[in-house]
Amino acid sequence: MPAQADDRTMTRVDCSGISLDDPAGSDAIGRAYDMLTKHGFVVLDHVLPVDTVTALREEFAGRYARYLQNREYDDTLKVGNMRYMITVDLSGGFADPLVYANPHVLALARQALDQDAILESFGAVVSLAGSRQQHVHRDGRVLFDASIAPLLPAHALTFVLPLVDMNDANGSTAVWPGSHRWKTRDENAPPVTLDVPVGSCALWDFRLYHSGTANRSNGPRPIIYATYSRHWYRDTHNFEKSGQQHLSFAENFLAGMTEDRRTLFAHVHGAVPEQ
Repeated sequence: MPAQADDRTMTRVDCSGISLDDPAGSDAIGRAYDMLTKHGFVVLDHVLPVDTVTALREEFAGRYARYLQNREYDDTLKVGNMRYMITVDLSGGFADPLVYANPHVLALARQALDQDAILESFGAVVSLAGSRQQHVHRDGRVLFDASIAPLLPAHALTFVLPLVDMNDANGSTAVWPGSHRWKTRDENAPPVTLDVPVGSCALWDFRLYHSGTANRSNGPRPIIYATYSRHWYRDTHNFEKSGQQHLSFAENFLAGMTEDRRTLFAHVHGAVPEQ
């Protein structure tokens, strides 16, 4: 059995006491960055109220009901047995900045990726009831020469916000600590299973080896994901179909947005006025 990440205090940080006014200046976010750099992943507890996530789950189920069945569409990508990646529109509850630009998450992402980090994609991965263990993989191709790639800082991070508790009872994600620094995969290294309750989130380096575990619940197991990346990076690995979108939002979504959040969309045409 994989070890439980919940037992590894060096890979989780409680955000409940961090001021939203300046999370980047907190010791807790500094510790989270150290964990992310060393282990390749970190769990941030209490980043959103449970009631908020419960409302998101209900909204997701109503809005994307057709995706909660074992069927692939033009705008979805099959990422495992009975497991699909879809784009989630930044509207309704998902347009709440606490979801796509959570202050704790953003502070950590910008420390890892620089202040001009972007929101490269936003969506969900749905593991249907009965889905089997996913193949072990990285979220993207290794950039640059394989001999130096492990020595470089992260170029992208995966953010995961579970709409159903990620644990041994429901199923979760297994990760291989330190594998973002591997030149070749260590077949004998033991994985760690993440324990991420509703209201908490996980972030990992795009280079980290991981695998969604089997869905042991009686229903779909959706997770909201986002890719935060350096401003020059574009994910082509997970968007191989013409019907897929990295981001989806209405024309007026950016109107009135604070400059701090608007920079997340600097790669979108017209998001930031030309100087």
